[in-house]
Amino acid sequence: MASENTFNFTEERLRNLPLPGTGKRAYYNDTTEKGLRLAVSGTGVKSFQFQRWSPEKQRPVIVTLGKWPDLPLHSARDKANALRLEVSKGNDPQSDKRQNRDTLTVAAILDLYITEHAIPHKRSAKDDQAKIRLHLKPTFGSRRVDEVTPESVRAWHTRLTKTMTPAAANRHLALLRSVYNTMLPDLPNPCRTTKMFKEYSRDRFLQPEELERFFQAVEDERATGNPDISDYLLLSIFTGARRSNVLSMRWNDLDFNREQWRISGEDSKNKSIMLVPLVGEVLEILTRRRQSVSSIFVFPGYGKTGHLQEPKKGWARILKRADLENVRLHDLRRTMGSYQTIGGASTAIVGKTLGHKNPNSTAVYARMTLDPVREAMEKAVALMKAPVKKKVVNLK
Repeated sequence: MASENTFNFTEERLRNLPLPGTGKRAYYNDTTEKGLRLAVSGTGVKSFQFQRWSPEKQRPVIVTLGKWPDLPLHSARDKANALRLEVSKGNDPQSDKRQNRDTLTVAAILDLYITEHAIPHKRSAKDDQAKIRLHLKPTFGSRRVDEVTPESVRAWHTRLTKTMTPAAANRHLALLRSVYNTMLPDLPNPCRTTKMFKEYSRDRFLQPEELERFFQAVEDERATGNPDISDYLLLSIFTGARRSNVLSMRWNDLDFNREQWRISGEDSKNKSIMLVPLVGEVLEILTRRRQSVSSIFVFPGYGKTGHLQEPKKGWARILKRADLENVRLHDLRRTMGSYQTIGGASTAIVGKTLGHKNPNSTAVYARMTLDPVREAMEKAVALMKAPVKKKVVNLK
């Protein structure tokens, strides 16, 4: 009898499969073609794979066949059947693919990296796709993989700093290095002699006079009919949470009785469960939104994720209204930590608030309760609002 994850694949059945949740992955097996399975990511990407135990190799063979529905079900079954026959003969399809890869173009290898490695294994797959589309393929895409030289990589890495920060250029270099290490392990990596640029930690946070203009701009945005953006920015600065977590905040993760927000290990950057205290200002916003939002998300959206995506245009309007320069969304998170420090909070409390996983203080975090964290956050919020206390700014 077929289990819940093992059934006869049909196009309609594949179309209606549920999403496993952010950061998770579900696998379904076909009863018609043995070895054919479908991997479903939390973002809705569905990829056919072939999985079969190889008696000759004494290990499973897993090969990504292609994305559904670009690759239709009948074609996926044909590919899986052909691979199954190869494995039964003692052949290793993965080894054959590796032997032929040194004659491929960089563009082809980049596409394979996304489908075979990034999507199945990396939370940053979407970011990798953007980097590849904008900065890797235009420079290296048409070359054969063995034609990329260390000199060309160094020159490209340097050119990137004309349009982005050294830290961002380093992330692109790290991606190209990972592509060669992962997909072409037997080929000399052309990134091996290129050194990373020195990176400086960013210390930008909103000063008192800037906060006054920021809060006023947020309320002006609300007055123009954009409460989602206003609420999103206020929750970002008053919780100190990462923007991806605020955007994907779910009602089920909020405990109004304990006044805390639970971020699962799958959703947190450090892979550990985070408990974020909800201060009074945050509870007011959430209580108001709860009365009008029917979605599972606090900030529902219309895309594949079902929740709001980064409001770049709205953020740009806020910065322009508030006359703020060199401010990024992540600086709102840094502002919470900075005002906690100004209010006398210890480094350990700030670290627990922001979810930093410092090995030297992990043991301290484990023993701490949320009470001192909540107190430090409330004090930080009060300090942020101090410049506008006597102004006519209604922070709803």
